[in-house]
Amino acid sequence: MSLRTWSRLALVAGALLVSAPVLAQTTLRVAPETLTRVLDPHFTTSFTTRDFGYLVYDTLFAVDDKFEPKPQMVESWKVSDDKLTYTFTLRPGLLWHDGQPVTAADCVASLKRWASRDSMGQTLMKFTASLEPVDAATFKLVLKEPYGLVLDSLAKVGAPVPFMMPERIAKTPGSEQVKDIIGSGPYKFRADLHEPGVKIVLDKFVDYKPRSEPPNWASGAKIAKLDRVEMLGLPDAQTQVSALIRGEVDYLERVPADLLPLLDAKSGAKAEVVSKFGFQAIMRMNHLQPPFDNLKVRQAIARAVDRSMYAAVVAGDPSFATDCAAIFGCGMPYESKDGIPARDLAAAKAILKEAGIDMSKPLVMLHVANAPGIAALGNVTRQLLVDLGFQVDMQAMDFQTFATRRLNTKPVSEGGWNLAHTTNTVPDQGNPLSNPFLVALGPPASAWGWPTDPKIEELRLKFATADNMGTRKLLANEIQKRAYEQVLYVPLGQFTTPSAWRDNLQGVLKSPVMLLYNIEKK
Repeated sequence: MSLRTWSRLALVAGALLVSAPVLAQTTLRVAPETLTRVLDPHFTTSFTTRDFGYLVYDTLFAVDDKFEPKPQMVESWKVSDDKLTYTFTLRPGLLWHDGQPVTAADCVASLKRWASRDSMGQTLMKFTASLEPVDAATFKLVLKEPYGLVLDSLAKVGAPVPFMMPERIAKTPGSEQVKDIIGSGPYKFRADLHEPGVKIVLDKFVDYKPRSEPPNWASGAKIAKLDRVEMLGLPDAQTQVSALIRGEVDYLERVPADLLPLLDAKSGAKAEVVSKFGFQAIMRMNHLQPPFDNLKVRQAIARAVDRSMYAAVVAGDPSFATDCAAIFGCGMPYESKDGIPARDLAAAKAILKEAGIDMSKPLVMLHVANAPGIAALGNVTRQLLVDLGFQVDMQAMDFQTFATRRLNTKPVSEGGWNLAHTTNTVPDQGNPLSNPFLVALGPPASAWGWPTDPKIEELRLKFATADNMGTRKLLANEIQKRAYEQVLYVPLGQFTTPSAWRDNLQGVLKSPVMLLYNIEKK
């Protein structure tokens, strides 16, 4: 063959290579409000960890926008006539990210581990006589007595979510974080590319088998339409919005109201509220340490709270906030006005005087400086406490440091604390069993703040055994009254926050949690 012929063939081959379609990797770059350092979805109530979990892990059931449990990993289930035995069969062909098949034993171990950490799971286990695999695809839950919220528990959308993981990993005690992040969800975690606090990388799991039903909240089809998701830790909201406008990121979890004008028609991005229920703003006092081990002091704080002040700052725009004080959230099935104390600053000061506490020692407030919504709450509370005559040691930190520090049950002199703030998605707070701040068993069962109140636990148990919605509503009202009487925590208002994304994204799901599957780029 002549040199000229070789040259012509080379030119043709080159032309073919140029004209052939290039299958470029599609990546979704996301800036959460804060980037989680805790990747174990059973270990924490942090919704930043939960949102990461929804990409990596899957659930047996999932709730839709009517709060109805729908099967997810489960193919079929049946309940015995006496309502004591639930038998679940998994969908065929489910695989873990390491290629191993999902088994009933995996799910049993996962449920037991989740239940050791979650308030609703703990209640479920109180009613459970046995939870065991029957064969590779089937497991059985046997109750001691009928419990009408079995499926609601397995479908709960709030953290900690009952995510499934391989048995060998799920055998890690709930008090320890798992080391291997392996799920069966639409995306798999890339440990080799992980930069803690900087970047989390997830790749499409090509062997994931989505359900056929359309997506609805966390239920239905979870389709990984993009090859990769990168979750990026950007330092503040201004930096996040600037990166979105420049096209350096595609999606922002939250955009403060004062930055929304930047997302105009020329920005290439748009903002929209994806969760109509939004978030509940929360003040939590440490029941183990003075002065908040004194009920009168907690009651004084609750009487002094001006929710209109919190609503004004937490969302940045009055149209995104309400001074809702309902423990279970406004617009939710168990919304109530029962037991909510009227604001009375003079009465609050009188209660404090009656309590006779030492107010010379500063109160240690854990202040999350890098989450604008939570930081705003702390600023309002600081002024409230000063007006009541307290001194305040406001200790600023990032959210991940806060997530660890708030678990410290020791005295203030040993790194403990007096009060702190957070926000939680309203559906998480939505009933007496899922709301983690109503568990009143003291440490370690209660969430940080660690209240103890046998009466509230008695009422929660009655709620769990109630066989109809009417009775549950009455009990929820009683629980709210008791929670305010004992000041288990203080709801500071309810607010929504817009998310934002580039104009070329389609398929963003409306949901109370940040769900990043089903999204595609055009």
